[in-house]
Amino acid sequence: MAATSNSTPWSDEELRTNIGQLFIVGFHGHVPSEDIKTLVTKYKVGSVILFQRNVSDGPQLSKLTASLQELSQEAEQPLFIAIDQENGLVTRIKAPIAVQMPGSMALGATGDPLNAVKVASATAAVLKSFGINMNYAPIADINSEPKNPVIGVRSPSDDPDTVGRFVSAQIKGLSQGGIVPCVKHFPGHGDTAVDSHYGLPVISKSRLELEKCELVPFRRAVAEGVESVMTAHISMPGIGESKLPASLSPEAIKILREDMKYDGLIISDCLEMDGVRATYGTEKGAVMALKAGTDCVMICHTITAQVGAIEEVVQAVRSGELSKEAIELSVARVKALKSKFLSPLTAPKTVDIAAQKGLASEVYAKSTTVVRSEPGIFPLSPDRKFVFVSPGKTPLSGGAVESGEEKTREPYTPATFIELLRVHNPSIVDIRFHDSIPLSFDAERAIAEAQTIILATRNASLSPYQKEFGLSLGKKFKKNLIVIATCDPYDFLEETDQVRNYIVIYEPTIPAFKSAVDVVFGLTKATGTLPVGRRSMTNYHSSIRSFSSSEQDFEHVWKLWNKIFPSWPIELRRMTKILGRNGQHFVHESGFCLSFVSGGQAKVALLGVLPDQRGKGLGTALIGKAVHELTLNAAEPISLSIGSSFPRLWPGVPTDFPKEAKDFFLHRGFRKSREPTVRDLYRSITTDVAPPAIIERVAQLPLTYSPWSPALYEECMTKQRANFSHNKAWVQAYEQLAASNQHHEVMVAFDETGAQVGWTLMCSPSSGLCQEFAFLPLMPSRDKTGLIACVGVDAKARKKGIGLALLVKAMENMKERGIEGVCIDWVAIRGFYETLGYKVFWEYENYEW
Repeated sequence: MAATSNSTPWSDEELRTNIGQLFIVGFHGHVPSEDIKTLVTKYKVGSVILFQRNVSDGPQLSKLTASLQELSQEAEQPLFIAIDQENGLVTRIKAPIAVQMPGSMALGATGDPLNAVKVASATAAVLKSFGINMNYAPIADINSEPKNPVIGVRSPSDDPDTVGRFVSAQIKGLSQGGIVPCVKHFPGHGDTAVDSHYGLPVISKSRLELEKCELVPFRRAVAEGVESVMTAHISMPGIGESKLPASLSPEAIKILREDMKYDGLIISDCLEMDGVRATYGTEKGAVMALKAGTDCVMICHTITAQVGAIEEVVQAVRSGELSKEAIELSVARVKALKSKFLSPLTAPKTVDIAAQKGLASEVYAKSTTVVRSEPGIFPLSPDRKFVFVSPGKTPLSGGAVESGEEKTREPYTPATFIELLRVHNPSIVDIRFHDSIPLSFDAERAIAEAQTIILATRNASLSPYQKEFGLSLGKKFKKNLIVIATCDPYDFLEETDQVRNYIVIYEPTIPAFKSAVDVVFGLTKATGTLPVGRRSMTNYHSSIRSFSSSEQDFEHVWKLWNKIFPSWPIELRRMTKILGRNGQHFVHESGFCLSFVSGGQAKVALLGVLPDQRGKGLGTALIGKAVHELTLNAAEPISLSIGSSFPRLWPGVPTDFPKEAKDFFLHRGFRKSREPTVRDLYRSITTDVAPPAIIERVAQLPLTYSPWSPALYEECMTKQRANFSHNKAWVQAYEQLAASNQHHEVMVAFDETGAQVGWTLMCSPSSGLCQEFAFLPLMPSRDKTGLIACVGVDAKARKKGIGLALLVKAMENMKERGIEGVCIDWVAIRGFYETLGYKVFWEYENYEW
């Protein structure tokens, strides 16, 4: 997005108004405080973030957001009013104000992204009903480190592709519901062992490693057009020399802006978190974040820090440390997004509570996972003698900031869980245990006498007293023990002998626990699957190998090709010639990826997986291998796109391919180009080659024509390189024809002085160049279809009709040689070739990495 800029300096009011739009601030209380009134009316802040501390009930929340928007009426734009309604563990608007919805890992456990779309849509409806228009969700972090102190079940999975699918689904549900989604925490917070609220985590991964894991969901979200991205306070020295947090790092922002071509809104996580505040200071951090390329900075808690940061940014603009143009561009992004989602502000709609409860219940049931169980143990008879054992609440520790956010690693469960069990057995014994406090004699006796012990844990994998207690129960009462991990699925994931009945629900919420209880007593069957511990791509990496150019590999790929693409058949001889050119191909017994590299450009020409092996991660592994080998391991920067030039299969992705086939590339971080589709054109030349009027017009041009010859080589190639050096494949096509002594496959146009002013390939079906075009035999004239390509006119002679004349003369020459049909490939312009009777035969969409 280009911002209008000129040299006229801003007035003080204009400067503060523009800078204010780039600040996201929070406040304390259930009504607008004097602090927030000052920030909105005097400092013109553009966004407000709400926390649980700002919510008491529904009417209060609605009145609060309306009051905030009234305060903003003096400004040019209404406010973004945002919240962290991730659902599950991080839910700001809680029951009974709104229905509790499943969080990300519970959604991942359902295995179906459609559930994520539905839940996000329901969340959007709730937020809109309360006057909230932006959600700092979904989480795109990958929970690749089980001991991560801040992400955990807030992530859908430990598998990058799974996270990408569920993040994409949540973005869709929020955006279609009229809420601005914000994917977080870029470049990925899932592999840390430090909470950035209290320190600066460091992820010591190379860029290649990040591309294989952390960046996968973000690439997909960006390719699909997510409206905003939040950066994280994590240091990643592998992406640059700086040790700065990603939120302050130009290198990190460059990955978004330049590598991923992202032009949406970039916002920082809260600058009062110790990942920034303790090292750089909140006020200085605001300047550093904007200077790095961030659009909006967030300061959630303290008025002195908020005002101080605004003043610091004002001074930085005045001094030239921050450019006016950069501020204008960020303000333009904010206004564009507000115009899209906030204009006009409409009255909120009533939420269908009954429908939302039904949806939540349905998805929680689908997420509940029985990891393992003794045969026939479920359902339990309600008249058995039960005890319910669960960890009690421990004192909360202090923190660097207070946000109302419940941490993923708390070691206690809600005391009200027992009520859900008493519905089935009123006499069940409730036992709460604590660290360093032994059980009473009565509690130990009740456990010993129970026919069934139900143990609920929360993050026992990181809570030694819970782990030890659970294992001791398992050792004594194996067959009678049922463990329900209410948050972290890792609690007893590996202890298969001691804990034989293990259920995971992914969040310690009442509806999630109720779903587990329903499974235990046979009201429903558990259908969830573990979204962790099963990296889908890992199994394929070791079985993907480089193409060896052996006879066996040629035949293997050819057989796969004709099974995978039956409507695009190819002869083994032609395929062998194509694969022999400057290729870098990757092969599996059930699929392959063909790619070609030339002059700083890499192209994935073909990706194929046998139909019965699709949807299992092989295609993802193949394309991932190609991306890593072609770009990230390259010695020099290299561009990557889908398609191929010389040799030619498809210029891009055929438009008539099924949507899921085209979405495959989009979902793996390839951006759909804004350029128009390209097309292969065809026409028969068995009768006329052009309308009479065009023939007459060509005859009047002061030109002569002749097939190319060795004597014309030097002048031709000098001018080809001068005019078309940006397209190396174009120049190489002429060089290839000359090298094979096929000069007659080129038509040349000369001006009155005898100088060469235009050229076009006019290849016969048997020429070496046509043999590199995989699908020419599929056109109507089959083995009698030739190729016109690389129609070029010298820059000094353009717009005189030379291109049109070359086409006519080339077709006349081809007809004389017995060619019956002509293909013109890779056409982007509209209308020109159609005047000669050409029609679209195939059409392609362009995708770029």
